[in-house]
This record gives sequence, C-alpha cells and structure tokens, in this order.
Amino acid sequence: MATTNKELLDKLTKIEGRISNGKIKSIYDDVKDIKEILLDPEDGVIVRVNKNTYWRRQIDPDEFKTILRWRSNITHGMWVVYSSLVGIIIKLIFW
Repeated sequence: MATTNKELLDKLTKIEGRISNGKIKSIYDDVKDIKEILLDPEDGVIVRVNKNTYWRRQIDPDEFKTILRWRSNITHGMWVVYSSLVGIIIKLIFW
C-alpha cells in the first residue's frame, strides 16, 4: 500500500481545512516544546538515556555480583551477632 505524495498532500489539505489556524499554531507550539525536551543537547531525554546506557556498560557484572555476595555475607554475620546478643541477654536475665 504505497501512498504517493499527491495523496499525502490531499490528506494534509483536508486536515488543514478542518482545523482552525489557532489550533494549528497551538499544535505547532506543543510539538516544538516536545522537540526541545527530547533533543536538548545539554539535558534532553535522549542525552540522559545515552548517559545512562554509557554508565551501565561501564559497570562490570562480576563486580556487581561480588558486592551482592558481600552484602549477603554481612547480613548473615549480623544475624549471628544479633542472635548471640539476644542469647547473652536472656542468660543474664534468667540465670
């Protein structure tokens, strides 16, 4: 279903005929604002996504797994310490 340029032009002129000039201007302004938000070279959405992707590629997955393993070991160790502390307190209170 190939659409020719003439068909596209006819459809666009029909749309322009239905929409008032004020609405076309407001749509143009909205599209312009969205374009600025997306394509801003300093802080646009596309720039932020690219920065995020860059930093995700810099992270070594093995290093992340090592950090998770360390955290798990520390958590288990803290449970041992808490259990021992509760046991000592109970022994002091009841014996």
